[in-house]
Amino acid sequence: MNPSVILRTGWWCWLEAPVLSPGWGASPVFVQRVEPLKTGKGMLRLTFIQAIHPVTAHEREVLLRVMLRADRHLVGTLKDDDGAIRTVILAAPEYGWLETYCPLLMHRRPPSGPSFVIVGQPPPPGPTAEEHLDIIFGRTPEQVLRGATAERFGQDNAPMPARHSFFSLDQTFGPFDSWMIARGFVPTVMEEKWFVYMERGRLLFRRSWTGLLIYEIEAAWRNEHLYLGQVRVNRDPDQYSETDDDYDRRLVLYLIVVVLLGEHAPLPAKDEATPHQAALHAWSHAGKAAL
Repeated sequence: MNPSVILRTGWWCWLEAPVLSPGWGASPVFVQRVEPLKTGKGMLRLTFIQAIHPVTAHEREVLLRVMLRADRHLVGTLKDDDGAIRTVILAAPEYGWLETYCPLLMHRRPPSGPSFVIVGQPPPPGPTAEEHLDIIFGRTPEQVLRGATAERFGQDNAPMPARHSFFSLDQTFGPFDSWMIARGFVPTVMEEKWFVYMERGRLLFRRSWTGLLIYEIEAAWRNEHLYLGQVRVNRDPDQYSETDDDYDRRLVLYLIVVVLLGEHAPLPAKDEATPHQAALHAWSHAGKAAL
C-alpha cells in the first residue's frame, strides 16, 4: 500500500477507542504534518487539528505507532494527554463512519443535495464526505481552528448604529450546542441570510447580503458551557424595521436554533400575520434555514 493514500495533508477520520461520548469521542481531523521517525518501530510524529472538541477545535501533536497498514486505513496506538495508551484508526472520511461516530454533527449539518436538477437528466452527485467536511469546517487550518471570523465575510463590517436598544437573553447552552454556536455560520449561497461569528466576547449576527449588524450578544464561557447574556439590537429604521424588543428576543433565539444549531423550529409568529405573510416573514428572516 502507498502510505500517501492515507496520510496526506487534508481530512481524515480519526477514531480513538473506546469512544467515551458520541460527538466528543470521535472527530474528523485535519492532518497538517506527517514526519516518519527513524526508530525502525513504525513511529510517526503527527500534527493535526481535532475539529470536534469541547469549546473549540484543538491542535495536537502526537507520536503514533503504526501497528497495521490496510488498503483503506491505518491502525496504531498513541499515548494520550492523561498517559493512557489509545488505539486509533486513520482512514479516509466516509459518510457511514461519520453517521456512526459523529451522529450529532451529521444530524445538525447533513449533506445537501444539488441546488438544481435538469428535467430528464439524472441529478448531479452530492458532495463527497471530504467535500462535506470542507463545507462544514473550512479548507484551511485557520478556518478549521477558528470557524467563522470577520475576515471570512469579505464585506465592510459596519458597526452597530447609534440607534439601538437592549434586552436580556440570559441563556446557557450545553457543551455540544456551545461548540456549534461558537463556530458561527458562514453563508455559501444567496438563500442563507446570516453571517454569524464570535469576536472579543460577543456573538455577532450580520445580514449576509448587506453586512449590516443586527444583533450583538454578550458571550462568556463557563467551563464548556456558553452563556449568552445582554443583546444590543439595531434600531436604525433605515437598516432594520423591527421595533419590538420582546419579539426580537424570540427571533434571535429562533435564529440560534435554526441557523447555528441546525435544528427545526417554528418562526415566532406575529398575531396579525396571515399564513402567507408568515411564510414570507420566515424566508426574509431565516432564508434556507427556515425550510
